[in-house]
This record gives sequence, structure tokens and C-alpha cells, in this order.
Amino acid sequence: MNCYRHILSGIVMLVMLAGCMTGSEDKDMMPAIESQQSFPYDRPFFKAERKTSFEDDGKFIMVEGSQCTTRDHGPEPATMLVTVDMPTYVNRGTVVLNGWDLRYLNKDHELRSLRADITHSKLVSGVGSPSTLVFEVEGELSDQNWDDAYEFCAYYTGFGFNSGWIDARIEGDYNGIETSDLQIEAEGPIATLESLWEEGTLIGSDSIVAIPRGFDFQYDNAFECEWRMPPCRWQDPADHHLRQVAYSLFQVAASPNPDGNPHWVTQTIFKDNSTRAHWIKTRTALIGGNSVKLRADFLPLNPRSGRTNVCRNSVDGVVRTETFRIHDLPYDYAVPMLTGWDLNYECDDQQVQRAGIWIHDIRFDPDAKELEYKVSSILRDKDGAPSFNAIHRVSILGLNHSSVPPVASRPSPEINIKLRKQ
Repeated sequence: MNCYRHILSGIVMLVMLAGCMTGSEDKDMMPAIESQQSFPYDRPFFKAERKTSFEDDGKFIMVEGSQCTTRDHGPEPATMLVTVDMPTYVNRGTVVLNGWDLRYLNKDHELRSLRADITHSKLVSGVGSPSTLVFEVEGELSDQNWDDAYEFCAYYTGFGFNSGWIDARIEGDYNGIETSDLQIEAEGPIATLESLWEEGTLIGSDSIVAIPRGFDFQYDNAFECEWRMPPCRWQDPADHHLRQVAYSLFQVAASPNPDGNPHWVTQTIFKDNSTRAHWIKTRTALIGGNSVKLRADFLPLNPRSGRTNVCRNSVDGVVRTETFRIHDLPYDYAVPMLTGWDLNYECDDQQVQRAGIWIHDIRFDPDAKELEYKVSSILRDKDGAPSFNAIHRVSILGLNHSSVPPVASRPSPEINIKLRKQ
């Protein structure tokens, strides 16, 4: 009998050792996504909404909208192609990622990845024909197995203008300006990413503003030992509960960049009750020129950890909506940009069923110099308790008329000359 026990113990030890040895892989970058089996845009989208928030005919237009899609399973992100028709006078334009909403379609789960990202953008225009703002957006909500269906909604604000009236240029638009890093445990819960732009013509005395385009958070692979076959895995895709997720884009103002290299900083938090190694990727675009101004608002990030006694367990996790107004804006046109947000559970880390924050119902009054918008937010597990906290910051991209307005072209008078017959 003892012999059988020794044999069984030996088999178990061999299986555990094999599990720890297999799958070992050095990792110094965010893993590449496998190629998709089908073209991403053939997946249906739904709940697409769009409206014009403000237009000054012939000069400027601001459009807000949202679009949603679903993903059944797999490591590929949910992908959508969004097109926004622009008036004929628009010859420059771009898009701001102004919110996101991700939800598991079946119960709640731990998180491996959380992502909302405008990966490409381009204003397509033809001679004498309307322009079209086209952009690709990707989102992801997944645990370690990528086997749970989810819904992804992207909220955006697109704007276009006539460069004869507004002196502004857009750079880093098509691919965005991407910055990524691995945040290890020893560096603490707040990741700081510094971005530098060394290309293009937005240099010298130009005023420059960074436009938020997206984020991608993902826990780093880790060693795990669980009740499965094999029971131990090295560098296994890791998932965890969520306590807090936050993003803050720091830029002082649309001031000149004397060194010729635009620079900005993004800070993020992605954690459960502990601090764990995770990858961060952020994306931005730039707009600069004499017409460009900025009213910046910063969100200082405050990490939360450990269990607290402040728990509203009787409160269901529902979408919260608030209305905000900003007065006395010294701009001809104003575009709100969601440059800071913080979602966290009140008293402990939890699994996630739905998470998101987004701007909507934008209204700009040029006569009163007033901007109004609404912010909705949600963070919940399957039962909605305990409740959540949500904080946000909105920076205002201001655009003023050029100091040298365009010269109105006048048609040449028609001249009819009649010759007398001799």
C-alpha cells in the first residue's frame, strides 16, 4: 500500500513540475494579437447614435455620437469602423475619444484586459464634395481565457473646420501617437507615461494641445498554481478583481513649445487591492496653431487599497448622470475633452460586470460663451453592491477665428462688348 502511495506522489510531483516548466516564455512587451479569421467590420454594430452639437455654417461643426458592437470570445478586440459626414466647407478635422462603456453579457468576471482605443483616424475629402471623418475604434473586456462575450460602446466627439477661418493643423492623426510601458509592483500603483512628439510642423511658436484617443490596460503574465491539469503554469495569462481604474492626461496649457518638441504626461491606475505588474498603452493626437487654446483641468490620482468600512451595500449599481456647465469661455468655439476619470469600488475589490464613463448631450452657446455637457458613469459587479465612486475632469479645446480672416472671393463681372458693324 505504501508503494502505491509513493508511486502516486511521484506522478503528482512530475505533473506539477511539467506544468511549471511548460509555457515558459520571456516577455518584454504587450503580446501581439492573433490575426482575425474574418474581416472585423463585417460584425454588426447597433445602438449607433449621432447628432450635431453645434455648427457655425461655413466655418466650424461639432458632432457627437456613439456606436456599439459585441464580441463573442477570443483574444482579438471588438473593432468598429465609424464614418461621420462633414459639410463641404470642412477641410480639416479629427475626433476625440470622449468615453467608453464595456460590459460582460453573461454575469461578472475577473479582468485581464480593459481597453478603448481609436487606433486610426482620417478626414477624407474630395474636391467640391462633402468630407467624411473615418476612424477605427477597438475595445476589449476580457479575463484570462478570452471566452466571455461582451459589449463595447465608444463615445466620440468629432469636429471639422475651414482652415481659412481657423488657423489650426492636426498631426499624428492617422495612427495616433502611442506610448506604452510595463508598470511593475516596485514602481507602485500610479504609472506615469511621458510622451514626446518630434515630427511634423507643430514646432516653435505654435500652440499645441494633446487630444485623448484611448487607453489599453492589461495585467502582465504571472506564475499560477491552481486545481487544473497541469496544476501549475509559468507566465500564464493573469486576471484579477478590480478595485480602481483611472486615467489622467496632464498638459499645462496650449502654450508655445520653444524647444520644438511637444511634450505631455499621462498617469494611470489599474489595480485590485494589491499592486500588480501590468501593461499600459495610451494614444493621443495633436492639434496646434495660432487659433488653438486650452482650458486645462487636471485629475490628481489617489490610489485605493485595502478594505474600508464605507460600503453602501444597499445601493444598486446603476448608471449615474450629472449635468455640468462652464461659463465665460473666451473662445469662438469650444470642444470638451474627457482628459481625466477615476472609477473605483467603495470598500473592496470586486469582479466586474460593467464599467464605463462618457460625455454626451453637449451644447455650446457662442453668444453666452457657455458650454454644457452631461457625464454618465457605471462600475458594478453582478449584484451592484457595494456601490462605486466616479470622478472626472474635462479640458476645453478652444478654437478662435484666425487673426487674418479669409478674403472673400468675388466673381468677375460679366463684360459684354458689342461691335458696331461698319
